[in-house]
Amino acid sequence: MAKTRGVGAGLAWKGASYVLEALKAWQTSRGSADRDLLYDRQTLLERSRALMQNSPFAGAAVNAMEANVVGTGLRARPALNCEILGISKDEASKWERKTRFLFEMWAGSKFCDAEGKNTFYQLQDLALKTQLISGDCFGLTTYQTSPASPFFTSIKLLEGDRCQNPPGLMESDKIAGGIEVDSLGRPIAYHFTKRPIFSVDHYTDIVDTVRVPAYGNRTGRPQVIHVFISDRPDQRRGIPWLAPVILTLKQEERYQDAELMAAVVSGMFTVFVTTADSASDPFLGNVPDGQRTEKKTADAASELTNGGIVELSQGEDVKFADPGRPNTAYEPFVNAIFTEAAARLGIGKGIILKKFDSSYSASRAEFMESYKTFKRSRANLASDFCQPIYEAWLAEAVMTHKIDAPDFFQDPMKRALYSRCRWVGEAPGMLDPLRETQAIKMQVDEQYKDRSTATVEVTGGDYFDIVENLAEEQKKRDASGIPAPGLVNKTESFSVATNDTSESAL
Repeated sequence: MAKTRGVGAGLAWKGASYVLEALKAWQTSRGSADRDLLYDRQTLLERSRALMQNSPFAGAAVNAMEANVVGTGLRARPALNCEILGISKDEASKWERKTRFLFEMWAGSKFCDAEGKNTFYQLQDLALKTQLISGDCFGLTTYQTSPASPFFTSIKLLEGDRCQNPPGLMESDKIAGGIEVDSLGRPIAYHFTKRPIFSVDHYTDIVDTVRVPAYGNRTGRPQVIHVFISDRPDQRRGIPWLAPVILTLKQEERYQDAELMAAVVSGMFTVFVTTADSASDPFLGNVPDGQRTEKKTADAASELTNGGIVELSQGEDVKFADPGRPNTAYEPFVNAIFTEAAARLGIGKGIILKKFDSSYSASRAEFMESYKTFKRSRANLASDFCQPIYEAWLAEAVMTHKIDAPDFFQDPMKRALYSRCRWVGEAPGMLDPLRETQAIKMQVDEQYKDRSTATVEVTGGDYFDIVENLAEEQKKRDASGIPAPGLVNKTESFSVATNDTSESAL
């Protein structure tokens, strides 16, 4: 339907007016998600990458996301439904422990990386960083044999630049941004360049591509992992995380550079001395040869230096300009810019700048609001990256009889049940550990939450692992005749109190 500007247009909603002076020159786009993004994506990507490399605030924002979303890595916790699978709880627990141990053995080695550079947890960090800067990150599931690794599955990460249409093929609804889709918009194939664009020995963006089906023909297993965030329906490529604040951060960077240079110039106190040289030779004059001193000529190179002395010719003078630096309005103005940019990114300014100068309540509110963003990003990374890779690894483990999963390949329902997994990351930090731990304990005591959830919130660990470890510790203490830790503390306190009383009595 064409846009109309009838008699009543903009009367009900002033934001739709084309008459108001503030809005009549406002140009907007009517394109679809792909049309609006694909023609701007490469520029957004390059500028986002440049900000990450040069803007302290942009780099700090990306680092804050990495540290709080991934940290040391999201850990797999297989979670079977023993009732539907028709197995006992003991059998389910045994299967989960074995699967978890084997997966961590694979994930902790660098054989999981097709390039042999990163562990699975480091790949998580790299995938998230790439997605934040470039808008999306791709991963290919590959199989490589090695006598040093019991598993063949490995992951090859690709930057978003490498997913593009074959050379000469225009963007269309069928294939755009290197992604083919069916009539419902579901990806059916991806086109990747055979080498990185603008590589060391191939400095161009025109590179032959190869078509990779999205799913295996026989297994239906995802062959391409695509990590990105959709902002609109029918969107097939991701938008760089810094895109909404590119202009703001670039202008702030320029302002910061100008203020820094002005401060440097204001710190240079250069003394200019005028001399009475002869007009016949402004550079030598009639001074005897033995008394001549070297002077800077008009074309000689000079620069401001600390305590520098520059001689001027006869009749020349200099006027000092006071730049008024440091600028007292600089910090409030920049803080306002950082606050607005941080709000748009969904993270508190103090979290990004690592500057906590507010009260406990304000700092906690800032952290909790930021944690919502971290938690959402963690869930996206787990579903888009971690879970597909876990399912690919599990399929290999079952196929090679390392893990027993009856009817895994024959029954899609059982395959989905065996593939269920929770992803646990590091616990959020506590501003006041004593106060917050007491609050969690109260919630557990009142049965508002279980101990497994509380353990994840406090330490990020697994409650049942802790129970098993505590049981082992108790066995060793009993065998050695050592009382429980609480009793040790009570015994020591009682002994000290007894000794103090005896001494006082003496």
